[in-house]
Amino acid sequence: MTAKEAMELLEELIQEKKLIKIVLSDKEVDAEWDKVLIRPVKIKEQDFMQFEKFKNNKSYHFNMEAACLYEEISISVKQFKQAYIHSEGKDYHLTRKGDKYFSKESGNTCCQKILEHNKTKKYLLAEGKPIDFLVYLGVMSKEGKVYKHSYAKYRQINKYLEFIENTIEELQEKKWIQDHIRILDFGCGKSYLTFALYYYLREIKKISFTIIGLDLKEDVMKHCNKIAKELGYENLEFLTGNIKDFEKLQEVDLVFSLHACDNATDYSILKALEMKAKAILAVPCCQHEFFQKINKNKKSPLFHSMNVLGKHGILLERFSSLATDAYRSSFLELKGYRTQVMEFIDMEHTPKNILMKAIYEGKVKNEQKKYEEYQEFLNFLGIDPLLK
Repeated sequence: MTAKEAMELLEELIQEKKLIKIVLSDKEVDAEWDKVLIRPVKIKEQDFMQFEKFKNNKSYHFNMEAACLYEEISISVKQFKQAYIHSEGKDYHLTRKGDKYFSKESGNTCCQKILEHNKTKKYLLAEGKPIDFLVYLGVMSKEGKVYKHSYAKYRQINKYLEFIENTIEELQEKKWIQDHIRILDFGCGKSYLTFALYYYLREIKKISFTIIGLDLKEDVMKHCNKIAKELGYENLEFLTGNIKDFEKLQEVDLVFSLHACDNATDYSILKALEMKAKAILAVPCCQHEFFQKINKNKKSPLFHSMNVLGKHGILLERFSSLATDAYRSSFLELKGYRTQVMEFIDMEHTPKNILMKAIYEGKVKNEQKKYEEYQEFLNFLGIDPLLK
């Protein structure tokens, strides 16, 4: 069976609604994921395919409609040597060698049962048990039930904690932290996520920690300190001030900055580097700097070769946002970090859903090549960025 024939089989099973699940395993050397599970789901009476991707004993989910479905499946299949296809009436076990698949087939008496996507999801902060800060902040009732109007916030908090959990485990594996972790939250605002992190570290992770939240709004920081005091949250402090002027700690383990506007993300990265941070998490917002600087240099290679994009303001603005975060990722790699750029939360909650994760490795692999790519990218954009 050729790769094309394997994809035709999958398309046929999906279109005829006979597919129950696909399990991809035995990954290639350069595969990003350890295993992938694909199965049909129904969301609000609409058919989707759910991709569950596994890495380091963690799973990550996303759902896809038909538009790009087969392209995504094709990309995923190429990263694995084994494919188990469970369908209505027949199972297929495909083993890939080169461009060909060797297939073993067996019959079954299974019927397809579309998974309803409204089943209860297991969250790190589980519903059903009252969680003090969520009750205090009006997200959850005293009985442990999440209020309907607060579910988006509840899901966001838990998604954020999944990234935190994975990051802390990586730091422990690398021996960057032992029994204590020092954390800074730059631009913490009302601090829902800061309080969530405190609760997670104390009640679930059970490790020693120090957390400092920093924001420019003095009244908000006073209110956060009041909440911390009333909840009895020790080793948690909220300060008023500018990221550039922060000197409370000389070194830190984890710095995160969520929805910091424009250059505030860059200043948090620079401060994190100054304080020898072992990990950086950032969800950037309002990336205006590149857009403004690109617009001022109409003679740049970008306008010369991509004027079809440059002449449309809204397209150039969106491109500039992506270019900003691509540049930040490249910059951090040159500073010895391994970076990942991933989806933070669903687009229905906010358009600013890109999370940048950087873990300190110490050595820069292929440094000369990365520096040349980095410099070539800047030359193409025709700008001199703040972060350098």
